[in-house]
Amino acid sequence: MQCEVLILAATKRELEGVLTKLYEPIQVAGRVVVGVCIGVGKVQSALAAIQAIDAYAPSFVVLLGYAGAIEASLEIGDGFVATQVVQYDLDLRAFGLKRGQTFDGDSQMVDGAIELFAPVLSGFKQVILGTADRFLLRSYREEHPYLTEELGLGASDMEGFGVAMACRLRIIPCSILRVISDDSRGHRPKEFKRFVRQANERLKNGLVQLLDAPREKSPTSL
Repeated sequence: MQCEVLILAATKRELEGVLTKLYEPIQVAGRVVVGVCIGVGKVQSALAAIQAIDAYAPSFVVLLGYAGAIEASLEIGDGFVATQVVQYDLDLRAFGLKRGQTFDGDSQMVDGAIELFAPVLSGFKQVILGTADRFLLRSYREEHPYLTEELGLGASDMEGFGVAMACRLRIIPCSILRVISDDSRGHRPKEFKRFVRQANERLKNGLVQLLDAPREKSPTSL
């Protein structure tokens, strides 16, 4: 089964209301898309994304969902498109690498930041996204100023880098659209069901814009 665009999210909740069906082709903005849930965490999301890419052979991958804010200007309910995703919790600086970088099987450096296709979308800010296998608490942000001072991160999730790495391995352009669920002060939605409805409506609007955007200049080195 093939599709033009593969839509991924960690959980079903993040795709409800955005897509009418999952795991089968539907039309969105004139494109044939398939939505797939990939689970939580870098390893889980990377493996599930590779499996989905191989199963559906898309020409474009989009990751949707929620994220925590690092920038103080990002409020609960704000949408953003990630310009870059950084694996911020991997630290091999003792071996002469920068944060996020690692080695491949040939002992060659693998970059810890991946460029994404991030066109200007109405109602969505552009930020650098950080990914780690941890829920980013306010206390951790305050104790680790390198997140902003060194890496320039605006928000954090647990799947973005894994999905982007899968896309880079398969040489497929990737975009990440997310809505802020936790602000930089540690506040969360008071009515989560209401937040989900509003956030998913925003994601749906962003997805339609994204699918209408030309991708001739999208990164080819992903």
